[in-house]
Amino acid sequence: MRALHSMGLCLCFFLERESVVVGYVPKGGIISRQRLSFFWDSMGNSTLKEKIRHLLEAMITALLLGTQTILNAGWFISVMSIPLLPYLVYLLKGQAYLEREIQVLFFDKTFMVGRIIALLGFLVFLLAGTQLLWNLTKGEGPIQTGTYSIVRHPQFAGIIIITMGLTVMVLTLGGNQLQITGLWLIQVLGYIGIARYEEMHLLKRFGESFRQYKRDVPFMFPIKCPSRIPETLFTILIVALICCFLLFFPYDLIRIR
Repeated sequence: MRALHSMGLCLCFFLERESVVVGYVPKGGIISRQRLSFFWDSMGNSTLKEKIRHLLEAMITALLLGTQTILNAGWFISVMSIPLLPYLVYLLKGQAYLEREIQVLFFDKTFMVGRIIALLGFLVFLLAGTQLLWNLTKGEGPIQTGTYSIVRHPQFAGIIIITMGLTVMVLTLGGNQLQITGLWLIQVLGYIGIARYEEMHLLKRFGESFRQYKRDVPFMFPIKCPSRIPETLFTILIVALICCFLLFFPYDLIRIR
């Protein structure tokens, strides 16, 4: 710490609304700030912010996905359920019996219905992700074709369908339906928040063209929102209906033996 003070320099780097600010800490410890206009001239006013924002969005999405409850076979006599994040730690430590895990997750007929739902979601996510990567390589504006002509956030729609399928698999096994469904609800509300945050920036960047796209294409589910209901509220109502279905569905009907 003394060495830093003797040098008289310490950088405090963070983002503001329109600029990057650096704090200079002299030997006396007094902090001053100045705008680095030359930094934005060389980097581009939005490039760094966009990268940081997308990184944070990806991290939050991954953390939300980590709360998803999935089946865990392992060395246990009977199949159990466990949140995804500890399950991944369990796998990385080499404590999983992979042959049994793969058998239960991908081939056990007991969980066939939930597996089909999850695979459909993975297909949607794969198509949307491929289209997004292709668009990034071309450097064009917001995508409005393909899966993005059905809903504005097909990648999140795919994740929601995947996690719903995994949730159905766990509920088919049995357990605390309220807790399992509640965890799924928290995830989906998080995805809705991230998507809304992303759209705030897209509106600032693309203006009227994106506003028209919003009017023409549904948000996250392929159901047009009534004009009198706020779109976010309408989306949450759809999720609430799905949660009611997950809570009260008789899973014995789809438990194949």
